[in-house]
Amino acid sequence: MRLRHRNGTLRRLPGGADASVRRVLILSADVGEGHAAAARALAAQLEQAPDPTDVTVIDGLAAMGRVLRPVVEDGYRIQLRFIPWSYSIVYFLLEHVGPLRLLTSRLLCLFGSRSLERTIAEHEPDVVVSTYPAVTVVLARLRRTQRVSVPTVATITDLTGLFFWAQRGIDMHMVMYVESMSSVERIAGRGSVRRVRPLISGEFLEPRCPLQARRALGLPEEGHMVVVSGGGWGVGDVEGAVREFIRVPEASSIVCLAGRNEHLAAKLRARFAGEPRVHVLGFTDRMPELLAAADVLVHSTGGVTCLEAMAAGTPVVSYGLPVGHARVNTRAMAALDLVRLANDTSELREHVRASFSAARSAGTPASGEGAPEQHPAAAEVVLRVPSRVHPIPRWRMRAAAFAGQFALLLGLGTWMMSTDEVGALATKILHVQPLERVRTARPVVAVIARAPRGSVAYVASQLAAKGIRVTFADDGGVPSPALIGALQVDGDEMLPAAPRSAALRWVRTPGVLGAQARALGLHRHYYYLQPQGGCTVGQLVLGRISGALPVRGAVRIRAQGPLPQRPTRAGDVVVVELDGSAASVLGLERIVSWLGRSGLEAAPLASLTRSPSISASSSGERASSAAPATSSVSEQASGTPPSGVRAKLSPSSSGASTTGTTV
Repeated sequence: MRLRHRNGTLRRLPGGADASVRRVLILSADVGEGHAAAARALAAQLEQAPDPTDVTVIDGLAAMGRVLRPVVEDGYRIQLRFIPWSYSIVYFLLEHVGPLRLLTSRLLCLFGSRSLERTIAEHEPDVVVSTYPAVTVVLARLRRTQRVSVPTVATITDLTGLFFWAQRGIDMHMVMYVESMSSVERIAGRGSVRRVRPLISGEFLEPRCPLQARRALGLPEEGHMVVVSGGGWGVGDVEGAVREFIRVPEASSIVCLAGRNEHLAAKLRARFAGEPRVHVLGFTDRMPELLAAADVLVHSTGGVTCLEAMAAGTPVVSYGLPVGHARVNTRAMAALDLVRLANDTSELREHVRASFSAARSAGTPASGEGAPEQHPAAAEVVLRVPSRVHPIPRWRMRAAAFAGQFALLLGLGTWMMSTDEVGALATKILHVQPLERVRTARPVVAVIARAPRGSVAYVASQLAAKGIRVTFADDGGVPSPALIGALQVDGDEMLPAAPRSAALRWVRTPGVLGAQARALGLHRHYYYLQPQGGCTVGQLVLGRISGALPVRGAVRIRAQGPLPQRPTRAGDVVVVELDGSAASVLGLERIVSWLGRSGLEAAPLASLTRSPSISASSSGERASSAAPATSSVSEQASGTPPSGVRAKLSPSSSGASTTGTTV
């Protein structure tokens, strides 16, 4: 549902409400206290504005659905409390890896867009404001795709690291630091940012007497007071900071703010029960008095609390959680002398004592000294925000959707064709069963020796000297006429081989197999040896189109490896991997001897696939048809191309057939 942007014409709404009242919807998040505090401060400004305004503040993460809120909020909380270093890694990747940042944005929009759109439609606002970056990402997308047609505003309380804070779909960004303006305009475009007064409660800008604030809090009026804060969630090394300040005699009172972390509050009270100078507080609404009474604030997360302290005239030392955006933000603020950055307890002690000295030389700190009154209030910008965002044309959205779907299908298709993970399913769909054994009554085992291209001739000559005849295959190269002739002389044969599985290498399958088949005198319906890891789907498809059928083998072993544990049966296809060395040749001879002890004879593949079987009742003599289908020496010498191994696609009259069933 789209929102109509109402103009300022006076008209009556149901219930007597005036149509001139501006409705402002503020989307906040309970992720730390800073975003919620900024939302409260903005709501208070809008309610005090001279223009009639109806303000609603809701949890933007909750409005984005049930999936995102626990993932973002609870995940962030767990990271900061237990594994803060992991948040640094995530933040670094999001800041520096554009594709990951884009993917994260798309996931936020995928899971949160519809729910947030419905929530905004229910409130029918004239302006929508976001105070949390993850909500800003989704809101900006809704604005650019015309699913939200009213102006949008985003608050930015950080100084740097604005890759999610600033979005092209936001009409106006409100920043607290002038140094942030150029970064925002670089991301969101010219005229997309205004500097406003800090989004903090007006109580921090009121002049307060430090002594009266200490009396109201029941704290010692003499000496120096330190406030140690872990933010709304009570994160960082709060205990370590307090332990360090106990050793500083000038500190007459140390106030620990544990926020909503009740476990931390109980731990601190138990740990410092015997130290009268330490005062532990949970979440408190007395921050204006605490900052007015304090000589220095030690804070772990920065953000809005630092703005409050600077408005109150209280020096800030950042310590205890140098991870993620806190590290980036505090380092930038330290470079501008807005805060002091302590990397360890030694630097912490030095910075705090330096703040004490600065307070003595400057006199009693006065609350509200540095309030930047010259900048407009955030409420003024929100109520007069221009409609600056140009929606994305529908044709571009449709084209982008089509391109995304096409890229997804192309990537998925390429992966499927390039992987052997779904090879088993592909063989059933394509009706291509890799050859593992040949049904035969003869005590013969087909042996395929796979050796490197340059060593096939050497291995063949060594085996021929022992009277061993096998089928050879290499790494997918085209055999030379000299090699084919040498194999023919030794009574051996050559089998085409598919190239090893790799991304996009499957497209070469028809060309590689076709070149080998032509060199071996094969045309259609021939076998080829599949790679060791199996054929990819693309290889199976293209090989099937070319009329070639894969050979997997019932057993595939290394020549120098251990012998198979299960017994080998007649008709099995045994693939032996050789490295071309003399040791691998001896290993193959060992395998042939092992087969002989089982009463099986090693033979080329063609002697089984291109000859009828011999029944058990025959005379026992090998029929002449059982000879391997190889060309004679005279044929080779006359230039007639030799034959390789042809596929037998149907059973012979005597019952011999091939099968891919695992033995």
